[in-house]
Amino acid sequence: MYKLAIFDFDGTLVDSTPGIVDVMKIVIDEYKFEPKMLDEWSLLVGVPLPKQMEIILPDRDADFHLEVANRYRAIYDTMAVEICPPFADMMPMLETLQSEGVTITIATSKRRNLVEVVLDHHKITDMFKMVVGAQDVTNHKPHPESVHQTIQKLGIPIAETVVIGDSVFDLDMARNAGADAIGVTTGIHTREMLAKSEPRHIVGNLDEVGKLILKGKH
Repeated sequence: MYKLAIFDFDGTLVDSTPGIVDVMKIVIDEYKFEPKMLDEWSLLVGVPLPKQMEIILPDRDADFHLEVANRYRAIYDTMAVEICPPFADMMPMLETLQSEGVTITIATSKRRNLVEVVLDHHKITDMFKMVVGAQDVTNHKPHPESVHQTIQKLGIPIAETVVIGDSVFDLDMARNAGADAIGVTTGIHTREMLAKSEPRHIVGNLDEVGKLILKGKH
């Protein structure tokens, strides 16, 4: 059994990808960007928003990046809970892991307060020992800082840690940290994309994730 499970948030614990893409569409329409931008932008779910701006708008300056990012946030923030419905098998999995003594945390590229709003709404804040958000690290996924910060604070060895995520950014973060990883195909990235990051497992739902966490490295 792994002692520490570090979960991504969007597309992993909550089915937020469709709502995030809807907000992206609104921004693209408002700014009259090319519709095809959505294809590139949607694949960046899991990357901090400022970095997303640099990637999708490489020819625009930092002020414009900030303007677009702030508009995205203004729309998103009014819908934070609505956009983040938990996956149906999230609660049973969390309850099982908690009962078995697994320490559960979150490492996300989202601002921590938005995650906490959703956790509070569903009354599951206490299930998570720690939430590392975008403002809590200098180096974002796939850099391993979020993992390193978590294991150092909790005192759990990397060998007993597993990272669970729906994107290559999560899985590459785990690999860069020297941790095992479980990819889950509930977000925007396909099984084929996830496989390139060489996680220990790739599964289709959180029920399977929970069983693998309890099974450990065997």
